[in-house]
Amino acid sequence: MDREIQEAISELNENVNKFIKNNEETYRKEEKNIMKEEVKTMPLSGRLSDDTYKRLDFSSYVRHGADHFLSKSMSDKTGENGGHLIPQEIALQISEKLRILSPMRAISRIVTISTSSVDILVDSKLPEAGWAAGTDNDRDETDSPEIRKIKIPVHEIFAKPMASQKLLDDSQINVEEWLITKISEKIAALENSAFVNGDGNNKPHGFLQCESSDEEKRDFGKLQHFYTGAKGNFATEDKAADLLIDMVCSIKPIYVKNAKWIMSRTALAKVRKLKNKDGAYLWQPSTAESCPSSLLGYPVIIDDDMPGITDGTESTPMAFGDFYSGYQIVDRQGLQILRDPYTSKPFVEFYASKRTGGEVVDFDAIKLLKFAEKSE
Repeated sequence: MDREIQEAISELNENVNKFIKNNEETYRKEEKNIMKEEVKTMPLSGRLSDDTYKRLDFSSYVRHGADHFLSKSMSDKTGENGGHLIPQEIALQISEKLRILSPMRAISRIVTISTSSVDILVDSKLPEAGWAAGTDNDRDETDSPEIRKIKIPVHEIFAKPMASQKLLDDSQINVEEWLITKISEKIAALENSAFVNGDGNNKPHGFLQCESSDEEKRDFGKLQHFYTGAKGNFATEDKAADLLIDMVCSIKPIYVKNAKWIMSRTALAKVRKLKNKDGAYLWQPSTAESCPSSLLGYPVIIDDDMPGITDGTESTPMAFGDFYSGYQIVDRQGLQILRDPYTSKPFVEFYASKRTGGEVVDFDAIKLLKFAEKSE
């Protein structure tokens, strides 16, 4: 008799579990609808804001997957690659971290677009002007500006951080902050390298990949460079200060206010040892967090994606100028994420992607320093 009861109870439990499993999706939908209604009927003082509600829903998606995800709270449609658009508030946090982690983003102009490319109109020749008397009806004809168009396409860049389900299930861990940090670190390293050295093939066009000439007057599309006079070194240290001063004085007055040095760490080691004719160091260390170190009075940005210096080898480890005017970064609106618990089991993989591009738009604003002998 006891055995029959146990079998009946076991069969009943099995039927209940099957019923719950078959109707789990319906229950979840109902639960979400109830949650929505509760939020709507809350007093204003205790009601969750739309942004807070989206963040709670996004956090649930990161931890548990698409079954816990309210796509309408994120966007009216999913991303192009099947992922979901990250809430605006979190996307802004990622953008801010990218700006901090990427030296080029910190000093360049950034624009956000909703298309696949942007056209920048550039005056390669400024219009002429002149004086005239008030009663003089004759005006000399002036030259017209030469307008050129620079097209900057955006390219897909992605990051794939992974986490164990155990980590995601830990309620004490802020999974949003973890995901923001991982995505930002991986994307910042990749895109900053492209802003400096990218060849423009499915990636931004880096400023070091532009053609250059040592002539002050040169064709449109070429940067101006200076030679140190020796491969991997300054020809003579007593003339190094004069060379750097020539670079500073070569930029037009409109670029002086925002001008900065950008260099690799090996270049930093060289210039920190340079002295002027009075024996004073050209390098001035930072005295406060808000006041960066300077060289000849201009801030110095250290970028590990700039080439290093090796004795006997030509390289371009230093540049100077107004990068805010000279280099344009373009971001496509929207950052997408796809949660993949299958490919790398037992880990959960997050495929985050965005689209970005970059190009030099003002070839007078940036000057290069080549550690090389001057070619004849």
